[in-house]
Amino acid sequence: MSLAVFALVAWLVMIGFVFVPKWLILTEICFLYFIIGVLSVTVFTVLDVNLQWVPTTRDVEKSLALDVCRFIIIPFLLMMAAGFLNSPLRARWRWILGAAMLVPLMADDWLIRAFGLIIFTSRWNIVYSLLMYLTFIVVLAFITRWFTRLERGAPKPS
Repeated sequence: MSLAVFALVAWLVMIGFVFVPKWLILTEICFLYFIIGVLSVTVFTVLDVNLQWVPTTRDVEKSLALDVCRFIIIPFLLMMAAGFLNSPLRARWRWILGAAMLVPLMADDWLIRAFGLIIFTSRWNIVYSLLMYLTFIVVLAFITRWFTRLERGAPKPS
């Protein structure tokens, strides 16, 4: 059941990603996906394996659902947020739309807990999840801004 629900959510997130305007080119989107993969897998591995704060399930279906969440849902939502923060919109709207991506991220976090994909050793705290995702979004916005400016290259000597 959990795999079917997360597959549906992943499908809806990908449809949303298709309809959101892209201000990044394909190379930047691919680079951003790999950076998100490295950052999220590192953070989840540190929390899950090393510190054992958030032990994961041993059930195959739930493990596959968690993989769908970690490799499709969260990266696409974070890419949309980073895309909003690097858009040509006014600064206020960029931050509003980027912060609006916290809502589906927190809903996804709630679904992960509701289906028992991860079990917190202590009580789950929404503030920690908000801070983690907000940090992800801000760091990705800066990395994206840095990467898009690399394309311009160094100033040409006159």
